[in-house]
Parts: sequence; structure tokens; C-alpha cells
Amino acid sequence: MKISLKNLQSPSFLNYWFITAGSIALTGIFFSRAMISIGMIGIVLLYFLNEGWKFNPLKQKGGKVLLFLAPILFIYLIGGLWTEDYAYWLERIQVKIPLLFLPLGFMAMQEVVNRRSVDLLVLLFISLCTATAIGSFVYYLMHYKEITESYKHAKTIPTIIEHIRYSLLLSIACFAAVQAYTSSTILSTPLQKRLVAGMGIFIFIFIHILSIRSGLLALYATGLVWLFIKVLESGNKKLLWLIPIVCAFLVSMYFFVPSLHNKVDYMVRDVSRFVTGKSVNNYSDGNRLLSMKIGAQIGAEHPVIGVGSGDVQQAMNAVYQKEYPDIDQHNWLIPHNQFVYVFTALGFTGLIIFLICLVYPATQKEVLNDLLCIAVLVGAYTSFLSEATLELQQGIVLVSLLFSIAYIRIASK
Repeated sequence: MKISLKNLQSPSFLNYWFITAGSIALTGIFFSRAMISIGMIGIVLLYFLNEGWKFNPLKQKGGKVLLFLAPILFIYLIGGLWTEDYAYWLERIQVKIPLLFLPLGFMAMQEVVNRRSVDLLVLLFISLCTATAIGSFVYYLMHYKEITESYKHAKTIPTIIEHIRYSLLLSIACFAAVQAYTSSTILSTPLQKRLVAGMGIFIFIFIHILSIRSGLLALYATGLVWLFIKVLESGNKKLLWLIPIVCAFLVSMYFFVPSLHNKVDYMVRDVSRFVTGKSVNNYSDGNRLLSMKIGAQIGAEHPVIGVGSGDVQQAMNAVYQKEYPDIDQHNWLIPHNQFVYVFTALGFTGLIIFLICLVYPATQKEVLNDLLCIAVLVGAYTSFLSEATLELQQGIVLVSLLFSIAYIRIASK
């Protein structure tokens, strides 16, 4: 049967394509990197199916917001001019290509995307987080004593993907559930709303049991940012009384959740080794802090343009080898902080551009009024404090894909 271009450009077909590609990408976050790539390619193809080149992305409504991280790809490209390790540089570029092309696919859908299509993807994301968290929680219950004890030695409850990024996804899903409960076009009955509310509550509880600092920081930082936004909007300062209540709740979790208690105690012990100058070999937190120190040291030696976006690993290895012979080679890290990583690679020039990119979405009223957008941005930005999030495919997906879904939901009808 002959399929015309007109049929391929129909709103219904484009929405089905959008749902399929988005579902594959979201599912791939938890189960397959190949699925992530396939799903993102599917979204990028929407740019061609809907003739996205007819629109100027910088003049189109929301275009600049969706592309807020694209300049990072370009400064990494420019950083190749003073790079020696082009193989590593090429890896950095390949990872960041979605920062440009993924938003273009979403932009092409802005005029035709259906709100129900986006809400369906949001519900899928919440469901995937819930299902995988249930699996980890059941395993935790079955091995309660061993896992609780392992938290004293930098171990965690086994999770379906790397635990730091997983905890960030859970934090975002928690707020996605709140938004879905209040405004989803898919939930039409009280039972459906109660089900989503239940998933949100379970995720909230499990984040505390999992006790990953990045996830907890993202969760409470998002709540705090959202609270301040609501106080500024309403002028009701009484809402600020929620802050000490939340702090008291978090402190109580320390005493009543064994995994959290053990995790905090380990962190204090681990960080104290770094502060006192002891060897942090095989100590996860100390190793991260050391990698940040080394990265900042290298950046300070090349403050204007850094060592080049492809030479960070090489420069780090040289310092480890020369100044820290006690650290085993398998513990040599890149800077575990995205800000430090950019400073190391591109100096203050790159860091300033990077910070401008991060600030821009927060200057847009529609972003500040959307809970899911805030959750993704705060989750991403807090992750930058302890991870080089944008140097990994899953990190790019966490920021670019989830923010694009959240933002296009605002534009959808």
C-alpha cells in the first residue's frame, strides 16, 4: 500500500511516532543503551518527517529553552583545537550530539503534539521507576541484614542501573507523580489518581531507603525551590514553616531508616579521611573529592581555556601518577563534578558559558511554573555537584530527554 508524505505528516501519525520513539528511549534508560539510541534517533527523525528545517529554532517559541544545552556541544567542539587525545575528544562529542539534535526533534512536534501523548510518556516513566524500585525493594527485604550492614562499606541496594543516576530518576519521578495526579489528561477516574499517588508515595519512601545522597539532595532541593516559587507567587510566607518540618522529618529518617543511618556514618568517616590528608584509595567519597581537587588544580594551571575537551583524562592520569602513587590505577577518575570538569577542560571561558546555559531556562516564567521542568533541572544541576553527568549517555538522557518531555508538555494542547 502506497504511503504518501501527507499521511506521514498527519498529526495522528506524528503523535504515534512520538509516543513510540519516546517509549523506547524511556524504557532504554532502565534496560538497554541500544534502546536509548534507537528511541532518540526516532525522535530526531520527527524533525525530518515534519520538515522542521522550515522553522528557525532560535525564533520558534520555546526553541531557545529546548536548546539551552546545545552551546555545550559547540564549546567542546572548539576545545578540540588545543586537544592532543582526539580519540577521547571524539567520545565526548559523540555523547553530546543529542544536546543539539534531540531538541530539534521535539521542536518539530511543538505545533502538533497532543497533551495526552506527552502525559502517556510521563506515566510510562513513573511506572518504570516504580516497577524497578519495587524489584530493588523486594530484594532489600529478602536480604535485609546483609544489605543494611553493607551500607557501612559504601555498598547500596542493588539497582537496575547505576545507583546515583537511578536515584535522580526516582526524585524526578516522585514530582512527576505529583504533577500527574493534579493535571494529567490520562487519569480520568479517582482510582487511577489514587494509583499514581500511591506510586509517588512509594518512590518517595524508597528514595530514603536507598539513601543515595544525590537522589535525596535532588528531592529536597526541588521541594525547596518549588516552595520558594510558590511563596513568591502567593506572598504567603506561612508556607515557609514547612521548611523546619521537612528538616525535622529528614533528621528523623536518619534515626529510623538503618540504611540511611549507616550511609551517613560511612560518608562522615570517608570524607574525614580526605580532609585529614589520609589515603583515600578504595574510599568512594574520598576518591571523588580527590578527583575534584586534582581537576581544579589542573584547571588553575590553564585558567583561560583549560587543557582541551579531549585531554582531561590524560591530564588527570598524569597527576595521579606523579602526585598520588598510593591510588590504584583503577581508582583514577575524571573530575566527579561537572563544573570542575568543564573548568579543567575549557577553563573559565568554558565554565562561564556553561553557567549561562544552565541559568537561562530558570529565567523563563513557563519553566518556573512547571513542577516537572523544575524537578528535571534541579535534579540535573544537583547531580553536577558529585558527577560529571554530561559525560555519559545516561546523563545526557536524564537532562536533555526528560527536560524536553517536560517542556513540550507545556506547549502541547
